[in-house]
Amino acid sequence: MDIPSTTISLPSSLAHFPHGTPATAAPIEDGARRAGDQAREEVERRGRRLRHELVVRLMVALVLVLFNELFELRTGSQPMIRTLALTAILLTPLYWLGVQAGQRLREQAYARTGVDVLLITAGLYAAGGLEAGRYVSLYAVVPIYAALVFSSHACLLATAFSSLSFLALAALHQAGLLPLLAPVPAQAWVVAGFNLLVLNVVGALAAVVAEAYRTSRRRLRTACADLERAHDELQRLNTYIQRASRVYVLGEVVAGVTHEMRNVLQGAFGHLDLARQKLVPLPADVAAHLDQVSYSCESAMRIIRSTLDAARQPDHEREPVALGEVAQRVADLKGFDLGRDGITLALDVPDTLPPVLGAPFQLQQVLLNLVANAQDALREESGPRDIEVRARAAAGEVTLEVRDSGPGIPLDVLPHVFEPFYTTKSSGTGLGLAISAGIVERLGGRLSAASDPTGAVFRLTLPAAA
Repeated sequence: MDIPSTTISLPSSLAHFPHGTPATAAPIEDGARRAGDQAREEVERRGRRLRHELVVRLMVALVLVLFNELFELRTGSQPMIRTLALTAILLTPLYWLGVQAGQRLREQAYARTGVDVLLITAGLYAAGGLEAGRYVSLYAVVPIYAALVFSSHACLLATAFSSLSFLALAALHQAGLLPLLAPVPAQAWVVAGFNLLVLNVVGALAAVVAEAYRTSRRRLRTACADLERAHDELQRLNTYIQRASRVYVLGEVVAGVTHEMRNVLQGAFGHLDLARQKLVPLPADVAAHLDQVSYSCESAMRIIRSTLDAARQPDHEREPVALGEVAQRVADLKGFDLGRDGITLALDVPDTLPPVLGAPFQLQQVLLNLVANAQDALREESGPRDIEVRARAAAGEVTLEVRDSGPGIPLDVLPHVFEPFYTTKSSGTGLGLAISAGIVERLGGRLSAASDPTGAVFRLTLPAAA
């Protein structure tokens, strides 16, 4: 059965909606506090990274000492390898003191990497030099760790320096400038070349993986920063909406009370006039008492007028506003939240759309509330979850529609959607659409709701800027 398309327009009783000014001090303070927290976290992260590096260096040196004592790589090489391992252990406190000085930290990291490569090269010389080519894979520890801790650039430099160091050692052996501690096998260059090739492949792969890891980390940090900014903006909007809600409720209460008091006071003035007419001539003391009552009633009327003037808030200054920018801002704010619920938000707002007269922040508040209502309607739906925001211009007006693929608005609910305190949500206040409708009407526009077979439709119509 087809569902009839029904439309309801905003009631004129909401024309005098009071507005407030958003509070921004709290988000600014939150941003400054987060910046300080991030700086402290960066310092702590550097400290943890240095401690990990020094611990790894100590563990590698200790493992090398133990291995050297248990297994002799080559006859007579144990003293030299033991000396190199102990040298690496003794250098650790110097590295710590250098970092604590806080100067040229990047250069210090490269220097530590270079020293590690030189120590490994000296150890390979003690193990036989070119004859120890089958142990070239020991170099891989340095590039891999540089890729994980420092950067891909440091990994590539460590790989190249390791290769050049061993090639230099082999060349010096070949030229006879370094004494041979062991006879060189016939296939020594082939074995060394193969291991150097493996070393460079491992170093290149480690650099690629490390770069991909750091790119994902940067994207994650950017996404977190965007989420924090969106959270701040939503918090600011929520503060403004809550304040506007309280002012709106207060205005309704004040209007109702003052209206009743005005009726009572007008009745009192009528009875005073009747008393004066029936008691002619009036005794002097009675006339004085009646004059005092009349003066008190006039004072009460002045208090009522002053209260109404104080309850009214001045309109926000209107300016030309591009609805496309407002819609894009709302899409940025709600993008992550909608994606988490599996809801697609599509924007169809042409760039050629003329601007409208209004307040950017208020229009953003209205559109954000309409999108949030559509999200609530789609959250429990099992079928397609789509929200479309589109705008068109005609006859000096711009109409912006927010459509969703939800169940639509029931016909018995449709006439009440803009009424204050009317809600079908268990946790709703019934003020969101009422406040939005009041904002739009104060800006000279109209906000209407409709229901058709494709879902709910809210239409926001505003005059185009001249």
